[in-house]
Amino acid sequence: MQSKELRKWQNEQALKRYQMIAPLLDPDVDDAKRCQMREEIAEREGISKRSIYRYEAKYREKQFEGLIPQNREKRRTQKLPDNFDAIVGEAIQLKREVPRRSVRQIILILETEGWAPPGVIRPSTLQRYLYNAGLGVKQMKRYAEARDTSSRRFCRPHRLELFQGDIK
Repeated sequence: MQSKELRKWQNEQALKRYQMIAPLLDPDVDDAKRCQMREEIAEREGISKRSIYRYEAKYREKQFEGLIPQNREKRRTQKLPDNFDAIVGEAIQLKREVPRRSVRQIILILETEGWAPPGVIRPSTLQRYLYNAGLGVKQMKRYAEARDTSSRRFCRPHRLELFQGDIK
């Protein structure tokens, strides 16, 4: 059922894209007029001119099939090793043990301990997985700042700086 709905949505989007670029496909239109039409279409539809260029190129390359949006299901690439979930778990453990470890240091440790062959784990991939686990640099800094400020009690920097009195 979902794939039928998905195909229907993809065809609707392709038809919408074709209707947008149809005036631009006329060979009698000169380049200046075509540029002006692209700007008008981009403003009217709320998309960038670059998207319109892309739609035109895809249509010229593959006709109507080129305008169909591709299925964007998240799939793990085949380049990653089979035990990648275990590798990420170990990387998370290494980061939690010493939060100052960089991604490259973690990869070096994983490679020397035999978790993965050298060059298989990319820093950007591991960084993304660590960030999703809440172990990004900015996230760790935010947690450290929250820990420092949340347990601090109210105090003045010097003795006898703050007095409070009540006179009736």
